[in-house]
Amino acid sequence: MNNEEFHRVPNVKSETVREKLLDVAEELFCERGFERTSVRDLTTAVGCNVAAVNYHFGGKDKLYVEMFRRQMHRMFQRQREMIERLEKKPEATLEGLVRDTISVHIKAIEKKEKSAAVMKLLVREVLNQHVYKDEVVGDFKNDFFPFYCEAMRRFCPGLELEKARLCMFSLDALVIHPILFYEIYLETIPKIKADEIIEHIVKFTYAGIRAYCKDNE
Repeated sequence: MNNEEFHRVPNVKSETVREKLLDVAEELFCERGFERTSVRDLTTAVGCNVAAVNYHFGGKDKLYVEMFRRQMHRMFQRQREMIERLEKKPEATLEGLVRDTISVHIKAIEKKEKSAAVMKLLVREVLNQHVYKDEVVGDFKNDFFPFYCEAMRRFCPGLELEKARLCMFSLDALVIHPILFYEIYLETIPKIKADEIIEHIVKFTYAGIRAYCKDNE
């Protein structure tokens, strides 16, 4: 089946195939890695023709990038909705903002959710330069990053934009570390729970942000 023949498949089915390929990609790439996962492995798992990968993504490498992009988009959307809900609560605080932001990621690691495995793989691939960061994190830099910085400033009046950006980078690093090394946390501190890691990051981040606010008082 060539691309022209594949295009004759109804749009609903075609879109379903695309999403299924991304779902299977998350499973197989996280389990086997990029090199040991073939296009045939992916299409066999979905039950579609090998032409589907080229038709929908332009190749395995582009499917790989799109898998990460989809996961990042989902994460940003969940975080954005969480912030919007939180800001509607009269009792909302900066500490609550940080806690809700962190909890999503650490709980996903603890429960071994697929999203955590994809994010762990993404971080490693970007660090190893197997995936160009701008292909995946461009939306973070251009969209979510400024959105979250402004949210921090609304919860912490007096926080300068430049300092908010630094705080955002620090928070990002504090979340990425347990994503990469959660097993080492458990080996080093055997009795530690996910909730304790969350509270530690909250206190650490909250104190740092507040320190910048005090500097401006």
